Amino acid sequence: MNEQTCACPGCNCSVGDHPVMREDKAYCCQACAEHHPSGKPCNSSGCGCAGEATSPRDPA
Repeated sequence: MNEQTCACPGCNCSVGDHPVMREDKAYCCQACAEHHPSGKPCNSSGCGCAGEATSPRDPA
C-alpha cells in the first residue's frame, strides 16, 4: 500500500495504490489534481482542502 500524501495544499489524504498523476505529482483524486475547479471538493469525506487550495498562478 502506498502511504504517500496528496500533493494538494491542505490535503493530508493518502494517494492510495492508484494516485492521479499530474506534472509528476501524486494526488488522491481528480479534483485535487485539477486544483479544485469551481470549488469541487476532495473525494475524501471530511477533507476541507478545496477551501484551502490555491489556483496555479492566475495571469496578471
